[in-house]
Amino acid sequence: MNTVFSSTDRAKEGGARRAAACPALLYLYSNNSIEGVGTINKLTGGHKRTAHVLAEEIINLAKDFGIEHLGFLTLTFADHVTTIKEAQRRFNSLNTNVLKARCKRAIGCWERQKSGRIHFHLVVVLEADIRTGFDFAGIERKDYRSASTALRAEWSFWRRTAPLYRFGRTELLPVKSTAEGIARYVGKYISKHIGERWEQDRGARVVRFIGFGPGTRRCSSRFSWNSDGAWLWRLKLSVFAERHGFNSTDDILKLFGPRWAYMLQASIIATELPVTTVYPSFACAIRESDRVFQNELIAIKAGLVIGVPLRASAAKEAEHIIPSSEGVATVPVRCGSGLKEVPLTTCNQLSNLRHDV
Repeated sequence: MNTVFSSTDRAKEGGARRAAACPALLYLYSNNSIEGVGTINKLTGGHKRTAHVLAEEIINLAKDFGIEHLGFLTLTFADHVTTIKEAQRRFNSLNTNVLKARCKRAIGCWERQKSGRIHFHLVVVLEADIRTGFDFAGIERKDYRSASTALRAEWSFWRRTAPLYRFGRTELLPVKSTAEGIARYVGKYISKHIGERWEQDRGARVVRFIGFGPGTRRCSSRFSWNSDGAWLWRLKLSVFAERHGFNSTDDILKLFGPRWAYMLQASIIATELPVTTVYPSFACAIRESDRVFQNELIAIKAGLVIGVPLRASAAKEAEHIIPSSEGVATVPVRCGSGLKEVPLTTCNQLSNLRHDV
């Protein structure tokens, strides 16, 4: 997808252009704040988009086929399989010879346990109703009398079939909660997978959409979040591109290749915005001002500057900072249909304000 950059005048009206933030997505989780988590185990924006698409497609399955026809299938291996290539080979064989023929549709992902052992989770669409009359509380007590004839037939089938493809224990149960509940539950496995994955798992396909014909998928992961962070990234990318002579993302792609966003991420985030930038929210203005202040502090401690502030990129831009009546520099923030001048404060004050927002 090519994005054509407009003038940095976007910065002046950025807050006005941005639509209201989308509702919180409850099935997206992050492990990025955990101390000691390596790069391989960090949940990225791409992973969050994948989790969102996974959850939305599961909700659509419930709408199209009825939640009573959905089953939650767990596939484990009898032996200790830790190699993703071998796990995928066995699953591909099962998918080709069994799943595509037995299930109308299926959506699934694979996950590592803490031991490194791999297993699969799938939401499958079955012909029969396996939910009506099912006693979930009874199943927890190992009382299986409420299971329908159709569900018992599925259990029997998987006990016979799984070993033929070198799988071990299997479990198939109806959806206990709502479509949104199972979507949130399965979407969370993306975060768990990333948290436990190994170096060899890089690039391995995580999510499978089985039985979906052309035009039957409702969602795509090619989108951007409507959030303060996404707004800030797009604006900084636009400013970065203009300052370096790029007219579109295709121009950046030609020079830096398909991983340009990863390679240039630090430089784009560090891009200083024009002092006339109108921020979409008070929290966004504080976040950016705090980042700039921290960078200045690091530079001063490193001896890169001696008592010279780096804010506003150059002295000639500093004159555009609007002083308030108290003589304190302010930054414009979009508030409803108008603008509000928010004073730039010290780092400690910014931190306190940030926690209050």
